[in-house]
Formats: sequence, structure tokens, C-alpha cells
Amino acid sequence: MPTTFTFSASESSGPSQETPLSFDYPFAYENRLEIRTSRWLLTGVNTRSAGNTDRGWLYLQAARDGQSTAVELFKDPACGADSRVATGSADLSGIDSAAARCVLQADRSSGLAGEFYFEHYAADPSGPVAVLVSLCVDDDLRDEYQNLDDLGDGVNDPQTGLARFCAAATRKTLLLAGQQFAAELGGFGAPEHRSRLSAGRTVPDYRRLANPDQLKEAAVHWALMLAFGSCHERAGATMYSQLRDYHDQKRKDAIGAWSLALVGDPDNGGQANQHRSVGARYINRL
Repeated sequence: MPTTFTFSASESSGPSQETPLSFDYPFAYENRLEIRTSRWLLTGVNTRSAGNTDRGWLYLQAARDGQSTAVELFKDPACGADSRVATGSADLSGIDSAAARCVLQADRSSGLAGEFYFEHYAADPSGPVAVLVSLCVDDDLRDEYQNLDDLGDGVNDPQTGLARFCAAATRKTLLLAGQQFAAELGGFGAPEHRSRLSAGRTVPDYRRLANPDQLKEAAVHWALMLAFGSCHERAGATMYSQLRDYHDQKRKDAIGAWSLALVGDPDNGGQANQHRSVGARYINRL
């Protein structure tokens, strides 16, 4: 008598709400003669067209009052009150010996929150500080694949869009750039890990990227590769595996073509020079 197997499954509810999606590789184009920040972690980032960033950018303002500073994040470089997405504060009383944690709360129902650390605070920033949150957003991905809305809710989240893939692609792209352009980005090493309380590493210095859009194409294809890969759940070839492999190759092509404009001294307005990596090699066996 043949054995009968019965399988049952419940519908996926998407990413767990207990571990909120986080962007852990934002960095600020700050003047480190004024402030130096590190260990950024942002949650609730929405990469949809009407999201809570300016196509992946935010703008920071800080004003010190005695031993504390008030922080505001905006999604518009003009920093109008109607574009504020988060506020926070930090205690600077021990800034000379330890980093000061700044906790951010959502403002104007933006959903965006998180934290970062002040490693140094000599003066209020002289103007809004641009913070790169994500190298790509859904509109960038849609330029390469128009039918994003056809992907299921487990991939294209109704609230945050393709944010988790944009976050992963940003992290992977910046880490790779940090490896291939280690000397040009200020020194060898990885960015400080946000969970290490003693972290205060300053390199790689991603502020040296004069035009981070030079990394956008690689990040877009990386995000799409991850998204289509998450849709492919079979051993055999499917449309999703073909799309995954296509964007994987486009990702490699974009990385192989990197010739980045890097600034040697971003604190003093240094000029950008072109640098080409020789670290990427893809070998095909014949």
C-alpha cells in the first residue's frame, strides 16, 4: 500500500514585525571639524515614491544648548517644518571621553525612527548635513523593471515597498566599495559595527564619495537580484531565476566599470579625483 504524504502550509505574513527592517549603513556628509557621527540605524524607512526620504537622502540639523543638542531630520534640503520626519536629542556632557547616543523619534507620522552616535561635537553644523540612507529606492528599481507591483506582498511590502532589498543592496555595495577602494577611502578596515559600544572607527570614510550615484547602478541591480532570488523557490529554472541571473550579471558589469570620483580631504573642500579599482576579477572557465 503506497504511503500518502499530506502537506499543509499557512500563508506568509511577510517580514516579522518583531525585528523591524533597519537601514544600518547610512552615513552623513558632515564636516568633521564640526561634528562626527557614527553607527547610524534607521527603522521605518519607506522607499516607495511617496516615502519618507528624498530618494534615499535625509538632511540633519543640530543645535546645541549647554550640555545637550536637539536634532531634526528632514526629507527636503530646504528643511521646512512640513518636511521634518524625525527629531531627537543627545546628552553631550561626556562627549570628550565617550560617544553620545542620539535617539530619534518619528515626527509628523513619518514612521521613521532610530539612533546614531555623536563621536565629536565641536560646533553646530553650519548648514543642513546630507545623510545618505539608501543608494537606491523603488523608483530606481522601477527604471529597470516596470512590473514591481506584480511582486507579492512578501517581497514588495505594502507599507515600505522594496526597502529591505534596498537596505541590503546599500550595505553590500558600500562594503564592496570599501574593500576595493580601501586606501582611497581613508584606510583599510570595515565600518564600525553599531553593536560594539567602544566602536569609533573613522574609515572607510564614505564622505569621500564625491558622487555616490556612481554606485547606484550596482545597488539597483543588486537589490533586484535579491528580490527576484527571494521569489525563486524551485530547483529548476523559472522566470524569477532568469531575472535573478540577469540582474546578477548587470550588477557585476556595473561593479567592473567603477571609476569613482573620490575626495581626498572632504573637511577642507578638496578636489575629487578619479580612481579605478583593480580588485574585481570574474573568471569564466572554458
